[in-house]
Amino acid sequence: MEQKKSLGQNFFVNQNLAKRIVQEVLKESPEIIVEIGPGQGYFSKIFYNQDVKLILIEKDDNLANQLSFTYPENVVINSDFLDWNFNELSTYPNEKITFFGSLPYNVSKKIIDKIIKSEYFKSPCFFIIQKEVAEKYLSRPPQNNYLATKTLLFANTKKIFDIAPDSFRPKPKVMSSLICFYPIKDSDKLFSENNSVEEFDQFLQSAFKQPRKKLSNNLKRYLFKVDQQKRIVELLEKRAQHASLDDFYFLYSNVLSS
Repeated sequence: MEQKKSLGQNFFVNQNLAKRIVQEVLKESPEIIVEIGPGQGYFSKIFYNQDVKLILIEKDDNLANQLSFTYPENVVINSDFLDWNFNELSTYPNEKITFFGSLPYNVSKKIIDKIIKSEYFKSPCFFIIQKEVAEKYLSRPPQNNYLATKTLLFANTKKIFDIAPDSFRPKPKVMSSLICFYPIKDSDKLFSENNSVEEFDQFLQSAFKQPRKKLSNNLKRYLFKVDQQKRIVELLEKRAQHASLDDFYFLYSNVLSS
């Protein structure tokens, strides 16, 4: 099957490592695996032999048709995952769903963001992504970043292992990593109706907008309450990379107006 550059396709070809990756996913005892971009079904075949129900979401028309022929008893959806409606999972209300995929590098963050913000993110999910991006998800103070901080609202992250370019065809120019996202329960309880996740996300974006500047500069459009003035002043003297999620939430919870 010819690779389509427009879809960012790099097919996995390392059979022994594929089996190891599948075993990592199966440790979580999923009942349904939603595989994103299964391609030629390299991982799908191994999952299928382990008697796990599969929902395969493949954007490439030819590959989707091939998967439908190979796995007629499973669900194959010919769609871009970013356009796919999660409501199709509502027919499996009591089954343990795990998301998995060797993701195209150019849209991996968007795919992961969609999943961890959804109501169906209840079990650990596993993805193969660019190593550099995986390390950004894992960053913490004093090397914090926007991606890692906003992800911690919904998930804890753990890198399982790195994957060399030789495991793919065609070979990418960079290393990859298998990374796991563990759901954080009741993360939405931090926010009330008037204190939304979206507004906090905007606050974080402002905080990280100019990484070399202090938070006092990046957040200068916000006014803060005076109750915790000493700690607020201390935090505003930091750069964003030195602040934790708790630090940001403390500042945000003391915003008077913007």
